[in-house]
Amino acid sequence: MKVLLINPPCGVRTIGLKNLTKIEPLNLELLGATIKDRHEVRLVDMEVAPKDLSRILVDFTPDIVGVTSEVVHVETAKQALSVVRLSAPNCLTVVGGHHPTVWPQDFLDPLIDLLVQGEGTESFAEICDAYEGGATSFSHIAGLMIRDGGKLVATAPRPMPLTLDHQPMPDRSLTKRYRSRYYYLWEKRIAAVRSSVGCSFPCVFCSPRIYSKGNFISRSPELLIEEISGLEEDFVYLCDDHAFHDPERMHKLADMILSAGIKKRYFTYARVDSIVENRELFALWARAGLQLVMSGIESLDYDMLKRTGKRIEKGQDVEALGILGDLGIGMSAGFLVEDNFTPKDFARIDDFVKQHPAIILTEYTPLTPLPGTVLHRKVEDDIITKDGQFYDLQHFLMPTRTPTKELYRMMRDAYGKVVLRAIIRVGLWRPSNWSWHYFKMIKGLIRNFFALGQAHVMFDKAAHTEQKDGN
Repeated sequence: MKVLLINPPCGVRTIGLKNLTKIEPLNLELLGATIKDRHEVRLVDMEVAPKDLSRILVDFTPDIVGVTSEVVHVETAKQALSVVRLSAPNCLTVVGGHHPTVWPQDFLDPLIDLLVQGEGTESFAEICDAYEGGATSFSHIAGLMIRDGGKLVATAPRPMPLTLDHQPMPDRSLTKRYRSRYYYLWEKRIAAVRSSVGCSFPCVFCSPRIYSKGNFISRSPELLIEEISGLEEDFVYLCDDHAFHDPERMHKLADMILSAGIKKRYFTYARVDSIVENRELFALWARAGLQLVMSGIESLDYDMLKRTGKRIEKGQDVEALGILGDLGIGMSAGFLVEDNFTPKDFARIDDFVKQHPAIILTEYTPLTPLPGTVLHRKVEDDIITKDGQFYDLQHFLMPTRTPTKELYRMMRDAYGKVVLRAIIRVGLWRPSNWSWHYFKMIKGLIRNFFALGQAHVMFDKAAHTEQKDGN
C-alpha cells in the first residue's frame, strides 16, 4: 500500500523563525520508519520545497496520506490535503501532531477522515494495516478522533507511553533530498534528535505539558548514542521540551558521547534553574559539545514570572548566565513582551543583555494564548483572531494598551540590535567564519524586518475579514 507523509509549510502570514530556520520533520521520519517494512512510503517536505507535492503526485497515487500540524499549519495542512484529493479522491486522510492533540476542533473538515492524538507511531501503523486489510471503520483503534458528519468522535484513549524506546530510529532516507536545506540561523547543516517529550512545569502559556499530560517521557541514552553517532551533520538540535529534566540520564548520555569520541555540536532547551542546580552536568556537556541553550528568562519582573507559573527564583537567571559564560556555552534568551511595553521596557532588557555576554541571541515573544493552554482558557473571549497563522509567537493576539503599531516597531528595532550583537558575539564578522549560507540568513532577517513593519496592517485586515465572515 502507498503512504504519503506531508510536512506542510507555514502560512504566508506567519513570521519569525519560519524565515530563519528549517528543521527536518522528525515525527514523519518516525512514522515512516514504523511502517516502511510493510508499505511503500514517500515523504514531502513542503516547508523547504512547496512545489514537491504536485510533482510527486504525478507518478505516486497514495492510498493513505498523513499530515503533521502545529498551530501555524492548520490551513496549509488542509490545503495540502485538498491538492492530494484531486489526484487521489479515494485516499484516507489522517492528521496528527501537536495541534490535533491539544485542539482537535480545528480539524473538523470534510477533507480529514481521522485525527491521531498524542504519540502517534503505533496508532498510525494500526491505521495503515487495518486499511490495507479492507477496514472501513477504525473505531477499534485507540487514540483517534473520527469525523462523523458534523462532529468528531473519540475512540478509546491511548495512554501516553512511559518511554520512547519502543519507537524506531527515524528513517532519514525519507528526507535525503532535503537534508542539505535544513539549517538553523548561521548553522548551514542541522539534524534534529528527540531525546524526550513533555514537561511537568505549570507555565500558563506553554503547551508541551498539555500534550504530554504533565508527563516527562524519555528515550534511553543507549538508543540516543546509536542515533547521534549515525548522523552526517555536525550540528545537532536536541528538540526536547525540557532536555535536562532528568539530570542522571543526561549525565550518562554526555559520558557516552565523550567515551565514543563523537565530535558534534549541540543546541537544546534548558531552564535556568536546571543550569543553576546542575553546574557539573553542564560542564560535562560543554566538553561533549553543547554550544547553545535556549532559556525562557521571560521577564526581569519576578512578580510577572510568578503570574505565569514559571517558578524561577530571583537571581537564578543571572547565576545561570554566569555558569554558562564560565563554561563557554551561549544562551538564546527568550523574553515575553507584554501589551503595555514602552521603549523603557525594551531598553531594560537590552541593558540586561549587554551586561551578560553569554547571551548570544535574544528572542522577543508577545504573550501568546496557544490553544489548549491555561492562558488560552483564561483569555479566550479576548482573542482577536482564530487564524493559526498568527500564533507564531510574534503577533499580538489580544487587545494591547500600547498601540500594536508601536509594539511591532519597537520589536523590529530591538531585533536590529539582536542581529548586530549576535554577529559580534558569535564572530560572524570574521572573514574566516564567512559562509555563502549567510546570504540565506540575511534574506530571512530582511523578510522579518519588513514583516514586523507591516504586521499590524496584515493582522488588522485579517481580523476584520474574519469578524465580517463570522457575522
